[in-house]
Formats: sequence, C-alpha cells, structure tokens
Amino acid sequence: MDRLVSCWIIYSMDLTQRFIRFFWMFQNAATIGLADICQYMGNSAAFIVYLAISVILCIPKKTRKYGVAMVVAYLVAFLLVNVLIKPGVGRLRPYITLKNTPFWETYYTHWVNAGANLEDDLSFPSGHTSLNFAVFTALSAVLIKVKKNWAWLLLMLIPIVVGSTRIIRYVHYPSDVLAGMLIGIVAGLIGYLVTWRFFLKKESLVIGADQLSSE
Repeated sequence: MDRLVSCWIIYSMDLTQRFIRFFWMFQNAATIGLADICQYMGNSAAFIVYLAISVILCIPKKTRKYGVAMVVAYLVAFLLVNVLIKPGVGRLRPYITLKNTPFWETYYTHWVNAGANLEDDLSFPSGHTSLNFAVFTALSAVLIKVKKNWAWLLLMLIPIVVGSTRIIRYVHYPSDVLAGMLIGIVAGLIGYLVTWRFFLKKESLVIGADQLSSE
C-alpha cells in the first residue's frame, strides 16, 4: 500500500510539472499583463461586485431569472470553496511547497518573471476560477434556455481565461484550477436548476399556453 501511495505521489508530481511546463509556453508580456487584470476578477472586491450585480438583476422581473441563477451559483461556490474545501484541504501555494524540490529553481525563474506574486489564502481549489465559472456557467445556461445561444460562447471565454492566467501567474497548481472549474460548473448548474424550477419552467408553460390559444 505504501508503495502504491509513493508511486501515485511521484506520478502526480510529474504530471503537475508537465502541465506547468506546458503553460510556460504561453508566458509573455501580454499574458502576464492579462493575468494582472484577471487577478482583480476573483479578489474580495470582485466577490462584492459579482454579488451586487446579481442582486440588482434580481429586482426587475425581466432580468430576475439571470440574477437568481447568479446569486445561487455564487453562494454555492463560495460555500464549497471558501468555507468547506480550502480550510479542509489546507494546501499551500506552489511557491511555498515547491521550495524543497528539484523543480524549484526552474519554477522560481518563471514565478519571478510573472511578478513573484503572493496570495494571502490557501491554494486548493482556485477561488478565482470557481467564482467565474459559477457565475458565467449559470448565466450561460439561462441564456441557452431562452434561445440566446450566441452569447454564452463569449461569456464562457471569461472563466477559461481567468483560470489559465492563474497558472501563468504561478500562484496555483493546475489541479487547483481544474478543481475550481469543476466546482464552478456544478455551482452554476445548480443556480440554473433553481432558476428553471421557479422561473423558466413557468415561462415555458405560459409561452406554450399562448401558442395553443393562438392556433
């Protein structure tokens, strides 16, 4: 059993290093600048802004379905990531845990090149990634349901870019970002399902009734 665990640790570390090296290819002045911008899309201010926008959208009846989906997704993602998983797992940032490994010298070079940024919370999962995937998955799912299929493609580019820049910035392991993405998508779909149950389902029934009465 101990041998299996050791093999898994070696394999996962090797896979992590391969992913990090892959993202090195995309590290340049443009992507580092983009990463600096995306940094503000998951900090405390971003949490407040996203929540405020979601609540505002809940007020007008026409946009309420979008607001409710976003609020629910936001709260689910926040609860799972910030309250449950981050404190429970307790993984430190890669610029801390990689210091005593052979990989450190190479990692350090690219981390410094990205600005040697320090974060004040734990690493797993990525809060930036989970927040943006939650909000934009919920919004995109509602847009698809109301037949605005073109918009969701553009919206989903935002969390993809945010998640990628967290690795380019070298403040997260790739697995942190992957977990944040999965949690965010699940949270977004929960937000959509709540909206479907209380808003979209009723709208579909009303539209269907109107179509039958007009025939």
